[in-house]
Amino acid sequence: MQQKWLRRALAVMGSFVLIAAVSACGGGGGGGGGGGVPILPPTGTAPVQPPSTANGRVVSDAVTSSVNGVRYPIEVFIPAAYDSSSDAVPIIYAFDGDATNGLPDTRFTNLKNVLLKRGTKAILVGIGYTARRQEDYNFPGANAYHTFLTKDLVPYIESKYRADPKKRMLTGLSTSGNLAATALFLEAPDNLVFSYFISIEAAFWQQEAENNALEKKMFDALAGRPLPVTLILAHCASGCNEVPVKAMYKRMSERGYVGLQLIDTEFNSTHVGTDVLAFDDAIVRIFK
Repeated sequence: MQQKWLRRALAVMGSFVLIAAVSACGGGGGGGGGGGVPILPPTGTAPVQPPSTANGRVVSDAVTSSVNGVRYPIEVFIPAAYDSSSDAVPIIYAFDGDATNGLPDTRFTNLKNVLLKRGTKAILVGIGYTARRQEDYNFPGANAYHTFLTKDLVPYIESKYRADPKKRMLTGLSTSGNLAATALFLEAPDNLVFSYFISIEAAFWQQEAENNALEKKMFDALAGRPLPVTLILAHCASGCNEVPVKAMYKRMSERGYVGLQLIDTEFNSTHVGTDVLAFDDAIVRIFK
């Protein structure tokens, strides 16, 4: 009888030892974000920011528009170098952050990987809710979205992170590439929020008359005053949106804007494939 009781006690103790050993191993996740199941915070609490690693960290968040009440999910990539210094850093705001465009990863992830490859010390903000892209990136909805961008999102992000206000960048692809360029037309000459506009494969043909009217309004309002910004108009070599993008470049180039760094770049790739190539090229140009 005593021997049977002893065997049962040892079996129970062994179970506790096994559980403790598995718990100490972290369920197989490992350091640096290795593949374990994430532990989610209780409902209603703020998300826990992941620890910084050699590859930086990504924080998920959301910001509500004060104009239309839409809550936009965002992802923020913070490079490891940010946490090891006290410097203000450039911030890149990327439209279509959650779009995959038929690729394995989202646009946010693809652009983040470019920054990692280049070792660029900049924060990347990927703005989601791609389902609203036609409404948000083209007019008249682009007016409300641009207000959300400049009055809600930028102040929110820059209240949380050390930002260099002279190095704000905006980038978009295709339909969002429209607003990545026309945002400049809305802001100049007296309300410039961004200094770098990276428009990739913009679908200017969707609203050619509106785009041209806004560009002319900006040019007239400047009245010869300097426009101290960089506008990159990137496109593929053929079969994509190169015709309307080249037309916008030609139109603006012939204006002779003072102080404007107007850059035309071309890539032998597809409509979607041009995105990463053009962004990589822009990062090299801007951070040279």
